[in-house]
Amino acid sequence: MIKSLGFVLILSFAQHSIAQTSSSVGDTTSVIKTSLKEDLKSGKFDFHFRSYLMSTLNSGEIIDYATLAAGAGIGYTSPEWNGFQFRFNGFFTYQVFESNIRIADPITGAGNRYEILLYDMNDIENTSKLDRLEELYMAYRKNKVKLILGRQKVITPLLNDQDNRMRPNVFQGLSVTYSGLKLKTTAMWISQVTIRGTVDWYGIDESFGVYSFGRNPFGEPSNYKGRINSKGIGLIGFQYHDKGLTAQAWNYTAENVFNMSFGQVDYTVNLPQSTRLHIGVQGFHQYAVNNGGNPDTHLTYILPEEKPSGIGAKVGLFRGQHNVSINYLGINGQGRFLFPREWGRERFFASLPRERYEGSGAMNAYVLKYDLVTSVDGLFVQMGAGYVSHSSMTSFTTNKYGIPSYYHFTGMLEYRFKDYFEGLNFQLLAVNKTAQDRVGLSDSNKINRVDMWNFNFILDYKF
Repeated sequence: MIKSLGFVLILSFAQHSIAQTSSSVGDTTSVIKTSLKEDLKSGKFDFHFRSYLMSTLNSGEIIDYATLAAGAGIGYTSPEWNGFQFRFNGFFTYQVFESNIRIADPITGAGNRYEILLYDMNDIENTSKLDRLEELYMAYRKNKVKLILGRQKVITPLLNDQDNRMRPNVFQGLSVTYSGLKLKTTAMWISQVTIRGTVDWYGIDESFGVYSFGRNPFGEPSNYKGRINSKGIGLIGFQYHDKGLTAQAWNYTAENVFNMSFGQVDYTVNLPQSTRLHIGVQGFHQYAVNNGGNPDTHLTYILPEEKPSGIGAKVGLFRGQHNVSINYLGINGQGRFLFPREWGRERFFASLPRERYEGSGAMNAYVLKYDLVTSVDGLFVQMGAGYVSHSSMTSFTTNKYGIPSYYHFTGMLEYRFKDYFEGLNFQLLAVNKTAQDRVGLSDSNKINRVDMWNFNFILDYKF
């Protein structure tokens, strides 16, 4: 199908290349000829450079980590002709230096969690051959409808690029999008994915368990990697915008594994003295499809009796350069919220960097966020403080990864350059997670989870 569409695209360009534009002035006819080469030259090249310094400091005698990665990539988007267009891009990453990220902690035996995802977690000795072809697709646009076939980025609340390391997720499939004045509708079938922190492409059934996969509800190490049967992911989404109201609804079906529905409504009200009130509500519900991926309950991804639901809320005030919000997320105890971390990072109101809520049930999170647009042009500050109340670390029916309740603090400084250096951004992110109850907490429960700091310095340049 890709070859057929590619042939149509090349044929369209060829027809344009030999097309003649004629204009008559009296009895004189002028003919303007173009070529395929000239058409392709009118496409758009883009360049991306990125360097990432990350360090994790664990408490006590537990090992610490640090690394610096750098990389660059080039992409090309063709001009559109007769509705057809194509795009491709690639990127390479190189390790500049590292400290401890490829060795196990001598006290707990645990491996690195955060820094290794800058490279290839499946080939940890690889420090230089970290290149991959990412986007590669053919597109066709007709009025308000656009079809894309091939490898493409996808951005939804649960399935997305999770672009907070060196390279993002990219998905292969067929997407159809309708973009109206107020309503946008998206439908897609996904057959493969390349995952952040890897250089390989995976079939959807192979993508389950690429990342750490915790324990099953029986308290045993999860053993579903390589044992899930699924042909792909189907998703459909609706996004609506009108006069301060934004609403979206998404449904994700992992064939033969699970179905997940997500909805969100945001409303902004203008108040006196240039103040705006922002109110938001979001929720999700999940259930298993068939046997959850495998008829053996000890090998499946989700048990048929697991039916987790969650609800989130947000109340925020915008005034001048300041934005402050109170955010909440609650997940019931009818199972664990399960959405493969390989497919994206959940975007809940209560989400903060360096932790997720996937794998949790019987959980409540309370988060305060503050954003500041400083008086320095291009300089932004973001801060967050939260408390996450988990069920017992040994309650694996609601706590897949055995995470203790914790306090979560984040601070980010971002500067976006102007004029000559436009396109160059730097970001400094500091994260602290501290266990609520530190008494009796073992080093195995703390490493890379709580009682730790994570520091990030990112330099990014795009044009």
